[in-house]
Amino acid sequence: MNRKGTRANVQAPDTIAAIATPFGRAGLGVIRVSGPMAPELGRLLFRPAHQNCNWQSHHLYHGDIVTVDGTTILDEVLVTLMRKPSSFTGEDVLEISCHGNPLILQTILEQLMTLGCRPARPGEFSERAFFNGRMDLSQAEALAAMISAQSAKAYQIGLAQLKGSLGRKIGELRTLLIDALAGLEAAIDFTDDVSEHETPVTPPQIHAAIYGMNLLLSTYRQARLFTEGIQAVITGKPNVGKSSLLNSLTGRKKAIVTDIPGTTRDLITETITLGGLCVHLTDTAGIRKPQDAIEKEGIDLVWEHLEQADVIVILLDGSKPLTEEDQHILKQNKNRDCKILIAVNKSDLPAAWRPDQLPDYPLSGVNLLKISAKFGDGLDTLREALTDLTGSHDMLSDGGMITQLRHKLALEKAQANLTTAQESLTTGHSPEFAAFELRCALEALDEITGQKIHDDVLHKIFSSFCIGK
Repeated sequence: MNRKGTRANVQAPDTIAAIATPFGRAGLGVIRVSGPMAPELGRLLFRPAHQNCNWQSHHLYHGDIVTVDGTTILDEVLVTLMRKPSSFTGEDVLEISCHGNPLILQTILEQLMTLGCRPARPGEFSERAFFNGRMDLSQAEALAAMISAQSAKAYQIGLAQLKGSLGRKIGELRTLLIDALAGLEAAIDFTDDVSEHETPVTPPQIHAAIYGMNLLLSTYRQARLFTEGIQAVITGKPNVGKSSLLNSLTGRKKAIVTDIPGTTRDLITETITLGGLCVHLTDTAGIRKPQDAIEKEGIDLVWEHLEQADVIVILLDGSKPLTEEDQHILKQNKNRDCKILIAVNKSDLPAAWRPDQLPDYPLSGVNLLKISAKFGDGLDTLREALTDLTGSHDMLSDGGMITQLRHKLALEKAQANLTTAQESLTTGHSPEFAAFELRCALEALDEITGQKIHDDVLHKIFSSFCIGK
């Protein structure tokens, strides 16, 4: 959906410029210019290598960038002019591809400022694209998510949403609500002309819309795991091998390993990628009766992080009998609203107890794994179990997922309006009440795509983007 923003008809009067590539030395760097002065700036600063530079839109031209007075060559470049409205921002856009030395980029940018450009604010190019109808707000947010994606799955979702997948689904819901509202308003305005059987007590579109919203809302937790990563916390009593396990999973010595109980006092976190997903592993202090104030503080932190975990790995020592500390940790975590993995470590040593000696055995919904953190046995199975909580990946095919808390809250608001409308019609109230709720639901959906949204919300969204995007 290429809908226009709340100020879509206002053409920005000034021309902005920014370095669009990350700071640092590289083979290439790109400067982006957008606004009415873009074509003239290209003519003033660019000296083509060939005489036939006729500035066709979306064509690359080779030549030199020179100073404003034309006396000094700054760099050998490629330039592209993309004429409105067929550009990223919907305005005339000039892109200069030069060598990626920060000194060169900054010098060219200074020449543009001398000629009347101003520095672009963070996200201002995307903001102009939104206001000029080149993308809706969900697509703009998807673009920012793609740039910051830390895993292949997160990038796939962002790309699908950039292509308009979420906007299309919101559009389908809007159509249902508009059709339902039309029927209700016909009943309100033309009561004498519309028979009772022509206006259902509850328009079927309301049921369909609630169902569609439920489907979208159900994807939020899964999508968050894809985009933000899985929070996996390793817990257990002291000296069961938690730090060894963290080191083995990350492939490097991240945590100190000793035979002294209580070596780990603070949280140690490392991020790894498994199956295209980010997994944020946290090694924690061993849970026992604290020996001092520092250890108590570390154990308190463990319980706090267990509350926020997507996966809890409870590590037990299979070479020694189960203790009260083991029993306590198992009991405190068994009813948590997250995935529980019980990893029995030191499988390379003789077993000191059987799985059926665990409390509440067999354990419903709990994975019981035998591993050796020291030698790596069973770790591949553990890695698979760490990421096996995202459900079906079919939703990735069309990007039909919500990844932003803002979208989730707007959908929940719309759903609440529809539920109220449904109850109002069922209890025999006048259709005016239901029609009002449907209009509120439409406004909530429009917040997602940006068709109706406050300027302060827009500013907050775009100001979080990087400069040059």
